[in-house]
Amino acid sequence: MFPARSKQTVRGFTFAKTPADQHWRQIISASQGERETCLLTLAMPNLWNLFDQPKPVSFVEVDGRQRTHRFDYLAEFKGGERVAIAVKPLDRARKLNFKASLKAIKRDLPTGFANKVVLVTERERHRVEVQNAELLNFFRRCPDAEADSVISDLTNRLFGEISLTELINKSGLGARAFRAAFRAIYAGSLTANTRELITNNSIIAPSGENHEA
Repeated sequence: MFPARSKQTVRGFTFAKTPADQHWRQIISASQGERETCLLTLAMPNLWNLFDQPKPVSFVEVDGRQRTHRFDYLAEFKGGERVAIAVKPLDRARKLNFKASLKAIKRDLPTGFANKVVLVTERERHRVEVQNAELLNFFRRCPDAEADSVISDLTNRLFGEISLTELINKSGLGARAFRAAFRAIYAGSLTANTRELITNNSIIAPSGENHEA
């Protein structure tokens, strides 16, 4: 069972598979803000693993009281960095002076728990980036090795900008190519403006790198 939360929160989950996972699994979110943060984190190309509701940590609050805090997520990246993520509405974070508390939490973190702590509010979640991240997570649930291979081959032969429509036409795979190119953008082999909704009209270019989505 999950701990009791405000009636204003909405429990839910995101079905996901990180590079560290062998199978798809549920990542729990207790609010829409947490779900959006989860999707954006899953879209990061260097993400290795993501844990929801990691074990609570003890710390001495700015007023000197001993307290505990449970981060909403703990992200592990391929380079070894571990980032503890707290998600709060901006107004609530300000009222609680949570940034000061977060400094105290960081100071008292157990060795090895995290290299970095971050506060994510609605200001850090761009609406269109969230939409793109949600599409990405859906497209990752439709694996297509053949389409990924075709897009990778075409990307290796690109030397400048091109519309996504042009790339799709070159592939001859239609919607399959769109999904593969979408995955390639977030894998880092293609570049695009992810603060705009990614569509057939998006302008893309090779990044010079080739990663697995």
